Amino acid sequence: MDGWTEVGPLEDLREGKGSQVVVDLEKVLLVRSGERVFAVEDTCTHQGAPLHMGPVKTGSLASVTCPLHGSTFGLQDGRVLRGPATEPLLTYETKVEAGTVFLRPA
Repeated sequence: MDGWTEVGPLEDLREGKGSQVVVDLEKVLLVRSGERVFAVEDTCTHQGAPLHMGPVKTGSLASVTCPLHGSTFGLQDGRVLRGPATEPLLTYETKVEAGTVFLRPA
């Protein structure tokens, strides 16, 4: 399927909340915003905290904040919006087909 991996039903993702899935032994953070799903690595690049435990913002600048030291990352491109982290997150392309979410590395 051109690198796409099925990760589950869209309806299982809570609006504006982070969820963790494991794909090929990699922890991935999924965030639903309406019919759109963002996917980035679920480990903070600063000290490895689980990002699915941190607060999420959706809207014009969707982001996740690390629950440990407050680094903030853009969900669309993984870039660091606020440190102490300096390295961006890995990102994934997502698509929804027939109510099922798929992802692949960007």
